[in-house]
Amino acid sequence: MLLRQIKLDFEIRESEYEEDMSAMSDPYELAKFLALGKAQDVAKYYADAIIIGADTFVFSGGKFIGKPKDTTDAKRILTDFSGKTHEIVTGLAIIDTKNNTVITDYDEARVTFRKLSAEEIDDYVATGEPLDKAGAYGLMHRGAVLIEKIEGDFYSVVGLPLNKLHLALKKLGVNTLEK
Repeated sequence: MLLRQIKLDFEIRESEYEEDMSAMSDPYELAKFLALGKAQDVAKYYADAIIIGADTFVFSGGKFIGKPKDTTDAKRILTDFSGKTHEIVTGLAIIDTKNNTVITDYDEARVTFRKLSAEEIDDYVATGEPLDKAGAYGLMHRGAVLIEKIEGDFYSVVGLPLNKLHLALKKLGVNTLEK
């Protein structure tokens, strides 16, 4: 959806890269590292292409927050987020396989939840939406109603920092603003 929004011509090839969230403790370096691992896994199949890899995760209280294990875990995560701010970090990696050029970057945002009632948390978890989302909520879905404010790069929360992507592609000779 985001690549279509900026009018890029692309095809999707899923990475088979095995993420290791314990590879490093710095969330910004980890985000770039994981995005690069995904991009490198896909790049080996293309001799003349620009590969874009990204990885997004939630970071709160010094811990990485992934997808909830079950409904109980989803409720725990949402209860922890209620009335508080957490960080979302998205790593970005672009590989130009023809010129063997690699660019990595990241962006971030802080998401503040409003104070949630136990009933709201139960109702939201009952939708099933939180179970396949890092941080147990979907910003672009029903989870949007839980959020009080976002500070930083909105598109990092969604999963791809478009401003950073545009700047990196521009370095490779791709201008996303051309007709």
